[in-house]
Amino acid sequence: MGAVPNEPVAAGPRPVDPLEEAGAPPVGGDEVALHPGERLLRGRWGWLDMVIVGPMLAKSVYYYLGIPLGQWLILHRHPIRASLLRGSVPALILSGAGVRTSGISIWVALFAALPYTMVTDPCFYFGGRRYGRVLIDYFCRTDPRWTRRMARGERIFAHYAGWAVFLAPVIWLPNEVFYFLAGETRMRFWRFIVLDATGQMVFIAEIVALGYFIGKPAETLATALSRYSLWIIAATVILIVGASVAGSVRRPAPVR
Repeated sequence: MGAVPNEPVAAGPRPVDPLEEAGAPPVGGDEVALHPGERLLRGRWGWLDMVIVGPMLAKSVYYYLGIPLGQWLILHRHPIRASLLRGSVPALILSGAGVRTSGISIWVALFAALPYTMVTDPCFYFGGRRYGRVLIDYFCRTDPRWTRRMARGERIFAHYAGWAVFLAPVIWLPNEVFYFLAGETRMRFWRFIVLDATGQMVFIAEIVALGYFIGKPAETLATALSRYSLWIIAATVILIVGASVAGSVRRPAPVR
């Protein structure tokens, strides 16, 4: 009896990579063939990814870690410093009140918060240009809330585009979604920056104007609360930690 040729041994099912399900090349494939968004999701970051994504992550961390600093500056009536370092609504309100009662320059009050409010906006724009649909699809798969958010954002952006970028900060829309879509749709960068800066200035002006009309009562309230600043800051930190823990517990499982 002749020798029986070796038959391949059946192997168990190989775990499926979510990116392969989306049509990406396998892990062992050519690195150059991977889309930049796919490389980012696989953890293969280059220097350009660090330039784009790094500031977003740093600002997200600073947003929470800097809350005690921002509250201390506001409660001790340093509104311009609070605007520069935090760009928060209370800081802008107190800056507007200071224009009316403390001799703060209106131009200082208006422009102090602009660098903070815009610092990562170009990152979202270039993130949209570089990662585009791959990153959008990933977020929509992992969190149903992003599916609704992106669907709404894309409907608005398809009809209004430039107006959406301009009005996003003014009427409190999700700025980052529209900035990302501006990059993904290849809006010219100079146009994006002009629309973004104009919209941010209108947003700042409306909050500063509110503080101007409130006037002295805003400063009086900050002074009255300053004696309880440590307790207020401690309570805020506890609330943030509690909300973060509760949010992670209720977060829905990724959709596959």
